[in-house]
Amino acid sequence: MIFSEDKIEEIYNKFVKKDISYFNEPITDFCPVKKWNNSWRFKDAPRCKCVLDFIKWINKYNISNCDLLGYTSEHDPEIEFINAKNKFLHLYCKTEKIENKIHNDLHTFNPDKLYDFFIFNQTLEHLYNPLMAVKQIFKTIKPGGYVFTSVPTINIPHDTPFNFYNHYPMGLAMLFISAGFEILETGQWGNQNYIVKIFSTHGWPDIYQVGKHNEEKNVAQCWILCKKPI
Repeated sequence: MIFSEDKIEEIYNKFVKKDISYFNEPITDFCPVKKWNNSWRFKDAPRCKCVLDFIKWINKYNISNCDLLGYTSEHDPEIEFINAKNKFLHLYCKTEKIENKIHNDLHTFNPDKLYDFFIFNQTLEHLYNPLMAVKQIFKTIKPGGYVFTSVPTINIPHDTPFNFYNHYPMGLAMLFISAGFEILETGQWGNQNYIVKIFSTHGWPDIYQVGKHNEEKNVAQCWILCKKPI
């Protein structure tokens, strides 16, 4: 798929560029994630804003309920906010080993049933061909179904050698459009303190170490909610 410069600018202005009010939205003191014991403490700082955006978006589009949810990690906090009749854990690479769980590569997987919603956070950077994988995910979602992911924009190498890419918000948007999805929302978070901290400590600090403020030019992670056209 080829995009003109005008089309790229249209996508950026419509889905990626944020009003200043977005960066002024506070991260609430109360954490809604039960599996995190309702605390942001010791959680990777960008994931706080990601969770809050996710909750807002699923309510906005009335998609908190579904029949079949696919996901790639039990640790994803977003799973908690989707009321699915059936859930299927799908391991995304050969390095993960969980007893009694089906194991397939996201580049090639082909489930028996089509998903209403598919969530795979902090995964694209570990896929050697992200477009191939997103196209495959597109095939496994029902028409009118949804996909959500979050990815690092700036990060330390981790899980090497299975660490291949980082994505800017615009790059993430173009990736999903190229695979056939319609973008509904994009989000981002980062600040200079966080970026300095991850490279100086080779860890992932929480908001109490780096602050809650969201700096547009210092994006560290971004995320996207998309829909498969009907």
